[in-house]
Amino acid sequence: MIETLAFDADDTLWHNEHLFQDTQEKLAEIVGRHRPGEDIAEALYAVEMRNLALFGYGIKGFTLSMVEAAIELTRGRIAAEEIHEIVQLGKTMMTAPVDLLEGVEAVLDAVSGRYRTLLITKGDMVDQTSKIERSGLAGHFDQVEIVPRKDAATYRRVFDRHGVNAAQTLMVGNSMPSDVLPVLELGGFAVHVPYAILWAHEAHDADPVNERFHRLERLGDLPVLLRRLGASPRSS
Repeated sequence: MIETLAFDADDTLWHNEHLFQDTQEKLAEIVGRHRPGEDIAEALYAVEMRNLALFGYGIKGFTLSMVEAAIELTRGRIAAEEIHEIVQLGKTMMTAPVDLLEGVEAVLDAVSGRYRTLLITKGDMVDQTSKIERSGLAGHFDQVEIVPRKDAATYRRVFDRHGVNAAQTLMVGNSMPSDVLPVLELGGFAVHVPYAILWAHEAHDADPVNERFHRLERLGDLPVLLRRLGASPRSS
């Protein structure tokens, strides 16, 4: 029986990756003043991966990586004013409106109070806390966890801290490596809801062969899946 539902946040409850894609295009325009037509995607990704262990996930680390990549791509010719432009791009990302995905509020209304609900998101504490507050969704969750990474050990610590049985927990998210595979490893259930844009670091080739894995094309289908799985609402 499923008693606990855990949700990812970025690109599961609200749009997020498009901000990074749009900002990357603006960075390309800045770099293009020095190197016209330069495709910056591969170079920026390489810098992000190099910095991930130091800066973690989130907009702040992304902004620092943009600055570093711009300096490298322009061979140090980028001006201080242009570096300031890049910093401003990061600030704009951090204050962008939180745009909920279609049907999110209806789904959370349907499950909140009937199941124990957790929000488990990775990234910068300040940035993620701000997004959660601005989303208006915080009241739908019994607990909110902001973690630096999502792997089996992280989920185990979160579940143990809140007295959650992994085998009776269903995790919902758009990332196979972050939201699906670690929870399946712990013996839980996982639902993959693909998002239109996927960061290369979150890419995964094949679906897991596991009876506890499910895929939905939209979050709005979750209540139907729960009924099919015979989930156990705590009001019963």
